Amino acid sequence: MPYDLPTRRVILLGASNLARSLSAVVETARLVWREPLEIMAAIGHGRSYGQDSSVCGRKISGIFPCALWSELKNRPKLPTAALVTDIGNDLAYEVPVDRLLAWVEACLDRLAEAGAATIMTRLPLASIESVGERRYRLFRALLFPRCSIPLAPMKSLAAELNRELLTIGERRKIPVIPVSGAWYGLDPIHIKRSVSRRAWPAILSAWRGVDATTVTPRSSLWRWAYLGCLAPSERTILGWRRRRRQPCGQLSDGTTIWLF
Repeated sequence: MPYDLPTRRVILLGASNLARSLSAVVETARLVWREPLEIMAAIGHGRSYGQDSSVCGRKISGIFPCALWSELKNRPKLPTAALVTDIGNDLAYEVPVDRLLAWVEACLDRLAEAGAATIMTRLPLASIESVGERRYRLFRALLFPRCSIPLAPMKSLAAELNRELLTIGERRKIPVIPVSGAWYGLDPIHIKRSVSRRAWPAILSAWRGVDATTVTPRSSLWRWAYLGCLAPSERTILGWRRRRRQPCGQLSDGTTIWLF
C-alpha cells in the first residue's frame, strides 16, 4: 500500500528522556499535527550537546556535531517544528555552563536557518532541589560515574543554566516550557514512564498552542518495540563502528523516522 509523503518535519534534540519515551513523543507529535511527519531525531542515553559520550559500550557523537545537520541541508524544504530538551546532561560531564550554552545556541541557529518553530524545556529544578546527598551520590554513580561535582555546586549550576535558557528563550522568542516536579520520582532527571503520556502532550502542545488535554497518545506495544529497534545513522559499539541508512523507519500514515 503506498504511503502518503510527509508534509511537515519535526526535529527532536535531546538525550535519555526522548530515547526512553520515543514512542509517546512520536505519537504525540502525530496527534498535534495530524499529518504525515518527517521526524529527524538526535537522541540517546547520556547524549551530550557538543561532545562524544559513551554509555554501556555505546559511543555516539554530540548533537551539534552529528550528521543530522548535513542531512537537513539536503532535504526538501518543509514546514518544521523542533524540540530542544535534556539540556542538563553536560553539567554532569563537567562542561562549563558557557560552553554548553554555546552548543545549544549553535543548534538553535541551525534550527532558525531551517525555519523551525522551536520550543525548549526548562530543567526539572523542583525535582533536582529535592535530591539529598545519598540519592545524589547513588544516581551520580549510576548515570555519570566520572562526575566529581558535589551536590550543592551541581544544584547551583542547574539553576544558573535554567536562568540562561530562559534568557535565551526571551531573546530568541522561543517558548521555554516548564516541567512539573510531579513527573519525576526517585530518579530526579528522568520522566516517569507512568506519566509519559501526560507529560509530552503538555510540552509538545506548545507547538500549536492547542489544549494539551485534547492530545492523548495511545500506548502501543508494537510501536514501542518497533521504534526501540531502530538504529541511528552512526554509532560505535564496543569499538565497532556501525552505520544505518536513513530513514530507518516508517509508520502506517507515512511518517518517517530518521535517527542520528
